Amino acid sequence: MDFLKAFFSSPELVQAIAGLLGIALMLIINRGAAAFEAFTGIRIEAAAREALHSAIKSGVEAALFEGPDAGFEVIKAHAIYHAQQSVPDAIARLVPGDGVLDRLALRYYREAMDRAGVQIPA
Repeated sequence: MDFLKAFFSSPELVQAIAGLLGIALMLIINRGAAAFEAFTGIRIEAAAREALHSAIKSGVEAALFEGPDAGFEVIKAHAIYHAQQSVPDAIARLVPGDGVLDRLALRYYREAMDRAGVQIPA
């Protein structure tokens, strides 16, 4: 017992232990902050992706409502314009590559035409 009392009565030793505990605590907090940031970043990306898909889908449906015989290129342009106006933040966050918005518009165009019972060429 006297050994422990003498061990912890040294101010240099207590200061060194406090420094090590501070470093360990800092590492734990940094790891936790990085994990939280990654988790919330994934959630934000998922929300942006959901918003983009919803905007493209509603743009296709709106274009089809106005004129289903307009042709795919006109409907695609309308859907992409609608998405750019409705969810610019989602587009900026996701930075879709070349052709991604076109493929999304095609997907939702085919789904809408399939629901309407209209066959389109593949």
